[in-house]
Amino acid sequence: MNKDLERFVRDNRAAFDTEKPSARIWTAIENKLGHTPGNKKKVYKFKPFWLTAAAIVLVVAAVNIYSLFINDRKDVPVVQPAGNGYIAVLDPAYAAEVSRFTILIDEKQAELKSLQADNPVLYEKFSKDIQKLDSTYHLLRNQLPVNPNKEELLQAMIGNLHLQISLLNQQLDIIQKIKQSNSQSL
Repeated sequence: MNKDLERFVRDNRAAFDTEKPSARIWTAIENKLGHTPGNKKKVYKFKPFWLTAAAIVLVVAAVNIYSLFINDRKDVPVVQPAGNGYIAVLDPAYAAEVSRFTILIDEKQAELKSLQADNPVLYEKFSKDIQKLDSTYHLLRNQLPVNPNKEELLQAMIGNLHLQISLLNQQLDIIQKIKQSNSQSL
């Protein structure tokens, strides 16, 4: 029976499409929607609420992060690139130890520099090894003002200085062996 009805509608579709609703029906529909023929209202389309909310949250977060960054930088003493002023404020014993190690490292690096003229390739290799450790030390030192675990960070800095001294001692031993080998072969 359904197939008969479908076939009937399909066969007589043209006859059904000739009828149109009257103007009175369209006027009634427009009145129900609040639209009168002479009254053209502007239709405002609002963007979804979540896009507006996301933009507001993003702006507030950016302002808060910026203000926290500025306030943190004002309250924290700046670590001087060449000195141990901030470390001395935190712990004078660590500052004295860092100063002692720094002086020792400078002396050993001066000894190592004597190799530069005799064996520039070896000196370059040794310098790169020390620079890696030194850059790690500076990274630790720059994190000190903002890191909550200052004691652990100071210990890591001291450990790094120990490694630098140990590496320099090994490098100086290698230089001594090279010099002895060269003097014996002559």
